[in-house]
Amino acid sequence: MEVKNYQELAELWLESYKLTVKPQTYIATKRMLHNHLMPTFGTMKPNKLTVHYIQRFINELSGHYVHYAVVHSINRRVLQYGVSLQLLPFNPARDVILPKVPKPENKAIKFIAPEHLKTFMAYMEQLANKDFSYFFDYVLYSLLLATGCRFGEVVALEWSDIDFEEKTISITKNYSRLLKIVGTPKSKAGIRVISIDQKTSNLLRLFKNRQRQLYLEVGAPASPVVFAIPTKEYQNMATRQEALDRRLKECGCPRFTFHAFRHTHASLLLNAGISYKELQYRLGHATLAMTMDIYSHLSKDKEKEAVSYYEKAMNSL
Repeated sequence: MEVKNYQELAELWLESYKLTVKPQTYIATKRMLHNHLMPTFGTMKPNKLTVHYIQRFINELSGHYVHYAVVHSINRRVLQYGVSLQLLPFNPARDVILPKVPKPENKAIKFIAPEHLKTFMAYMEQLANKDFSYFFDYVLYSLLLATGCRFGEVVALEWSDIDFEEKTISITKNYSRLLKIVGTPKSKAGIRVISIDQKTSNLLRLFKNRQRQLYLEVGAPASPVVFAIPTKEYQNMATRQEALDRRLKECGCPRFTFHAFRHTHASLLLNAGISYKELQYRLGHATLAMTMDIYSHLSKDKEKEAVSYYEKAMNSL
């Protein structure tokens, strides 16, 4: 077996790799290959790639691309596949030293400030009575805030996923905006059953009735998808973000993205005393470490509150 160049080898590897991962992962990997590896290595013969050449490439890439380690990992796997096919005597990428670039300081996670949250949700509740499109947005925002779910998880929900008696929602699907298909959540931990409060349950019941009425009016069969409308079964994040931006501007609140609902949900629960383990399950994080890494700074706020309570207690003696 022979290959003309690195590109041919990479495409052979991709054919096999595609069968082992989710479509989203495959597309992201293919994109990295074409954007970062093909321009440099694509026309080269695989046996002409040296440790020194790859090292220089990775050193240069690390200076301007934050995911350089992922690119290096993909390259290693492509070349290792060449070794497995006996096209290469050894894998030169294995001896490359991965540069250690100082990590940028963690960006502050964007929560919705309590005063802005109150203003925004009150404004949306007021609008909800005017028109179905406003009501649609209000229910979408309310559910994201009440559950901490990802946008893709919420827009993939079907009515059969909601148990109104038990007041629970089963998260088993995720809508990929990249592929425009419904697949499974990001990890096994993403498959979960979470509780919802009575107000959210009532809101969803009302929304279900209003949605059915809308479909009857246009003469279309009701959709099983919770956030479907007659013209669109699954909602696009970019389009919904534009609507969110308009509403925020109208009520004088600063801009935030859909992920801010998730972070705000976590913040509210932690401040109310929920454990990290419970929050990990609710958010569908794969590990407890992930939850703590993202939200541990909130513990510092709670610690300061504890000192404040102590001072008040001592002063009241």
